[in-house]
Amino acid sequence: MLRNLNILNGEMPLKFDSLNTIYTVNLTTEDDYLKLDYEISDDAEISVYGNKLEPGLNEVVLTVFNNEDTISYYLYVYKEEKELATSVFKPIEKEEKELPNYVAPAIASSCFLFILLFFTLLFKKSKKCRFN
Repeated sequence: MLRNLNILNGEMPLKFDSLNTIYTVNLTTEDDYLKLDYEISDDAEISVYGNKLEPGLNEVVLTVFNNEDTISYYLYVYKEEKELATSVFKPIEKEEKELPNYVAPAIASSCFLFILLFFTLLFKKSKKCRFN
């Protein structure tokens, strides 16, 4: 029924044999469909199902039929995913800004005053009232 099959825009590792009904295909272009070159018997017709390819694994089924027989060939097509634009461009590097000269002494002074206040409250002698 299907005498010959060639994939014009992909690679099919196995040579076509009409008795083998399962093949793998690697799509080598950015096409959205397989370009098929086939030869069928004179009295046969062919239908192609699933030839709209998405990135990843796809199944394309070729069904050859006549009045007496029907046979389906399954092509498992792997289409590479397109590279995202974010991975093509380098990320923008952040520019380091220098702090003004007064920031470090201000932070150090604030920390010192906080610690001083904390110790003052912690170790403050409590005055007890004595009545005589």
